[in-house]
Amino acid sequence: MTEQELFQMTPQQLTETMLKGLVLQYDRSLLARDDNRFDEVNERLQKAYQLLTKLQAGLHDDGGIITGQLDALYHYLADQTVQAYRTPLVLDELLQLAEELLVTWQAASLKKERPLVRAAHHERYEGMDY
Repeated sequence: MTEQELFQMTPQQLTETMLKGLVLQYDRSLLARDDNRFDEVNERLQKAYQLLTKLQAGLHDDGGIITGQLDALYHYLADQTVQAYRTPLVLDELLQLAEELLVTWQAASLKKERPLVRAAHHERYEGMDY
């Protein structure tokens, strides 16, 4: 994905892309864990943590209760990502939660109640490697 393509995305599309990246990182981390490739597990967990940090930074205060709930969920996922180093079985829960969040986000994005717009804080997502 090019930088230009990222800049052309709406915040909703960008969030979906980042959530897909999060699912990918947890999935690949699980595969690496099962193959005892712990250097790759470490790399994947670091990328997942970075994605969660960017997702959390992209939240808006004017989002109300949903913003608060997403903030708490991102914080929980980030905390559990760190815990996965000590308790590798946490990865199973992380992947499940990330997949559920992605599916929920995609379903919510299909609603046509309000138009997709570019957010003023779009630049917060710049520089992410997926």
